Amino acid sequence: MKLLVRLWGMDVDGRLFKIEAHTVDLTPVGARLEGVRCPLQRGMVIGVECGSSRSRFRVSWVGQPGTPKENQIGIRCIEPGKYIWGVPLARKFEDQYGEDFREENAS
Repeated sequence: MKLLVRLWGMDVDGRLFKIEAHTVDLTPVGARLEGVRCPLQRGMVIGVECGSSRSRFRVSWVGQPGTPKENQIGIRCIEPGKYIWGVPLARKFEDQYGEDFREENAS
């Protein structure tokens, strides 16, 4: 589902950013976004706003340059129980927007 979102935070160079992007896929706790043309890296915390709702998300993956996922990121909400998308989702889904991050950073 394609929704307009606003992102803000600090990029890898320590500069504040505020950009618009679009969702590609949604889950209750995460999303894949496209149009993210600022330097981010996995593990960073960013703010995301969709409509009038906002929350903090952790970047779980960043698309590599020169691949079909260039300028895309995967994000996962870090505020338990927060749902900002404002649209109903199908009951059955696979959440792929935090799996790699959780597995590699579990201790």
